[in-house]
Parts: sequence; C-alpha cells; structure tokens
Amino acid sequence: MAEEILILWLEGPMQSWGTRSRWDVRDTRPEPTKSGVVGLIGCALGLERGNQRLESLDRSIRFGVRIDRPGIISTDYHTVTGYHRTAAGGFKHSGGVAKTLQSARTHGPATIVSPRSYLHDAAFLVAIAAEGELAAHLKQALRAPRWPLFLGRKSCPPIRPILEDCAECAYASIADAVKSHPRHPKSAEGLLEAYIEDETGNLERQDALRINRLRFYDFRNCRHLEVDPPCFSPA
Repeated sequence: MAEEILILWLEGPMQSWGTRSRWDVRDTRPEPTKSGVVGLIGCALGLERGNQRLESLDRSIRFGVRIDRPGIISTDYHTVTGYHRTAAGGFKHSGGVAKTLQSARTHGPATIVSPRSYLHDAAFLVAIAAEGELAAHLKQALRAPRWPLFLGRKSCPPIRPILEDCAECAYASIADAVKSHPRHPKSAEGLLEAYIEDETGNLERQDALRINRLRFYDFRNCRHLEVDPPCFSPA
C-alpha cells in the first residue's frame, strides 16, 4: 500500500521535548523528538505508557520536523519531597541515603530541586510517513483524540488542533513536505532548519521509542536540511 504523509502543526505557549529527562533533571531539545510525537499520537489513540503498540508505531512510521519558529529555552525549578530512588537503587531521605524504603522512612523525606526546561513561543511542522491504512487510522485518531493532547508535558497544551487536514497536503515524501508545505504567517523569515529520518543520514538522535523498565531509547539516523518553503496564502 502506498505511503501517505501526515502534516502536524505543533504550536503552544510552552513545549518540552526531553531526551535526557531522568531522575530530577528534565531537559528539552530545541525541536520535537520522535519519541515525544509517538507519545502524542499514543494519547490520541488512547494508549497508556508502556503499551507495546507504541513501539510498533515507532517502527512503522518515519518522522521529520521543520523549525518554523525557534523557541526560547528557559528553566523552571521545582522542589519535590519524598523518598526518591537513587541510581544505585537506594532511597533518599532527609539525612542521606538508605538501602530500603522502610529504613528511609525512619527519617524525614528528602526535598530535592528539580530543574525543568521548556520551549516558549515555538512552532513546528511535523511530517509523518505511514502506509495508507495506518495513516487513515492515525488521522481519525488525531481528529477526535481519545485523551487530551499535549506538547511533551501535560502542562503544555497545543493552541489548536494539530492535524493539518487539507486537500493539498499530498506530498511525495517527508523531504518534499518540509520543503513545500507553506510556512505559517508567524514563521521565521529566510531559510528554515529541518531534520528528517534517513537511514543514510550522518546525524544520530537517541529518541526512537523502545518499551523497557528503565526507559532507554534507541538511536535513529537523520539528516539536516535548510529549506525555503513558500509563504502561506489565505484563500
């Protein structure tokens, strides 16, 4: 069955697309990650985190992103109180680290500072390549999502429906989509950066979703493009 290209528009006051968000530090990349977008589609489908269908979805689609409006990264600082796990398997408490949770609870809970990074005022075009039947299923879910959608974190809702549901969104490839889909009126001027999934690409991204207890992600190859898409022309 022929491949179809889905076009998503990701824009909101805040977004966050972490690649090393483990323990108390939550970072963000300057653009959406494949694993983050697969998770977003998983919300539309009603799939819980850890569902093996998410990994199958990751392997079944190819991904590209165009940076229409680069965001500004800022870091927020949260405090979290509790008996937190350490990398060695212990539990933090107010006086240090204990080997077991029961032992930690003989002390007071630990309070840690958790830095969390966000993108502000960013906008991205995402192109998803999927075979026809899967593409139709994904479009249906994105038109009527099972759960609320968010841009990387639950505190980051999109400002509008994310599926660009237009008759002219018929592109031959992801590269064609990021080069040809009109830039939005509030997009940056000049050349726009894009990253597209490509097995022969010379860039690596560790954001291919794999379901495992430690939330380790696999590597995928991509390539960088600079594109000059046409301006949006209102009907």
